[in-house]
Amino acid sequence: MPDSNAHEQTQGWGAELLRRLGSLFSRPFRSLPARIVTAVFSAALVTSLVVSFISTNSIESFLREKIDEKFPALLQGTGQRLDLYYAQRQLDVETFARSAVVTASCIGLSGPHQNASRAELRTYLAYVLERFPQYEALFVLDAQGRTLLWIGEEIEIPGALRARAARITAPTLGGIEGVGGQRVQLASAPVLNARDERIASLHALVQLGAVEQLLQAEDAGQNLEIFVAGSDGTTLLAAPDAARRHPYGRPLARAAAAPVVEDYSDPDGAHRVGSAMHFERFGWTIVVEQPYDDAFAPAVSTVREQMLLNLGIVLGFSLVAFQLARSIVRPILALSDAARRIATGESEVMVAGSAGADEIGLLTRAFNEMSARLRRNQLALEESRLEVEDANARLIAQNNELQRVNEVFQQLSITDDLTKLHNHRFFHEHLPREMKRAVRTGESLALIVIDLDDFKRLNDRFGHAVGDAVLHQVAVVMSGVVREMDLLARYGGEEFALLASRTPIDGAVALAEKIRLAISHARFSVMNADGPTLIQVTASIGVAPFRGDEKAFFNDADRALYRAKALGKDCVVVADSGD
Repeated sequence: MPDSNAHEQTQGWGAELLRRLGSLFSRPFRSLPARIVTAVFSAALVTSLVVSFISTNSIESFLREKIDEKFPALLQGTGQRLDLYYAQRQLDVETFARSAVVTASCIGLSGPHQNASRAELRTYLAYVLERFPQYEALFVLDAQGRTLLWIGEEIEIPGALRARAARITAPTLGGIEGVGGQRVQLASAPVLNARDERIASLHALVQLGAVEQLLQAEDAGQNLEIFVAGSDGTTLLAAPDAARRHPYGRPLARAAAAPVVEDYSDPDGAHRVGSAMHFERFGWTIVVEQPYDDAFAPAVSTVREQMLLNLGIVLGFSLVAFQLARSIVRPILALSDAARRIATGESEVMVAGSAGADEIGLLTRAFNEMSARLRRNQLALEESRLEVEDANARLIAQNNELQRVNEVFQQLSITDDLTKLHNHRFFHEHLPREMKRAVRTGESLALIVIDLDDFKRLNDRFGHAVGDAVLHQVAVVMSGVVREMDLLARYGGEEFALLASRTPIDGAVALAEKIRLAISHARFSVMNADGPTLIQVTASIGVAPFRGDEKAFFNDADRALYRAKALGKDCVVVADSGD
């Protein structure tokens, strides 16, 4: 009997506990805010479940479409980068082979100055190799395939490859070949003399590591690999992070065939997604591959995780909103309406105050204080804005004026006021740079010194104002004759200096003669005491080539000018090696 009573008491306590829990959980749902929150939560929950289900089922087909777009685009971009890269390498070697230094040095290797020619060729090729890290080595072969000069990392080139490289008649780019356990690719061009006869050939070992960098896609996904297979299926090139080096093991891409994305198992049995494209220049096949799981699973997993996270957030905030909605709906609506009115431009908006000491009452009083302060700040801000705009306008005007004055000062510091040519100072600042460049590149450089004949007599006869006008007009005439690449400056008084870059001595003499004729044929209109007058002047000109000596350069031109004066003026004299 006691056991029966204890059992009945336990059942009674359980029923009371369930009743109290039911009352506790049902009480919040009796209010309108609670029902609204519940309805919103239910709708959001159902919508989230439906959308997540549909998204999960459709994500794989969506990813398939993206991969069908991504892989061919990667192949096309990689093929274009490779083609442009190899075209530039072929153009580089052709340019190097056609340079005057290479041509002259190769000719000189069979002459009496072999050592000097070899040294000059070595210096030039070492400079090229330093400036072009795309190559591992540069070397020159004679017509029999013998090595005349090698710069960079040396490897043993097989006789057959060496003979084939020596016989080239046009710039060419070979495929990748195995040489002594290394991969080798040659860019070659013939070295021609003035009669377009092949006297040697220049070859460059392409840096294949740099080529493989081009296979690295910036937006590559996880474990996505790009590599290049040869005509026999062996892997020739691979992106730096690609782990695959075994044979491709699938049919090679056909020429002009559009890339097709396929699922397949590689020779190791791994399930992969990949595509391939024919590379026309060498008959290679460019391949892009990615493990099937890496291509599809991460996005699906991410969507599912986000779905669960969203559901958790919805549930948590809905529970919080359920507890707060009843007490804050009405005051919040009033505050929202007041805020909307302020946002539309109204001022001095006030909310009916709450006498309560709870958070809503504090928020209402704070809102009213904020509204009043906002009005005061608006007035102060408008005044400050006007002051700032005025100050900014003055500052911008001052900055513009200062910049204009600085530009004028900069130009005046290097310009001759009378002739508007570069002045003596600018010429002497520019001259050392040009001489260093000529020494470094081996290009020609010439100096032309021009002096107007009997100019003191012209000043004594017509006055310095007429002399200044003649100097200005002579500068205009010479500016119309010289090239844009030449530096023409007023050196002092009636003397001018012209620095002719990349100009051999014959061209400099021709340019000097052109200037002399232009000055002597010109008639300069000036105004003197007797009215308008036409004046004719002549010029004596000295020309000197740059022979590597900075001090002798200007002295040679100056002595040539004095000889021109001594020979009767109005002539061009070239400094000889004895000057």
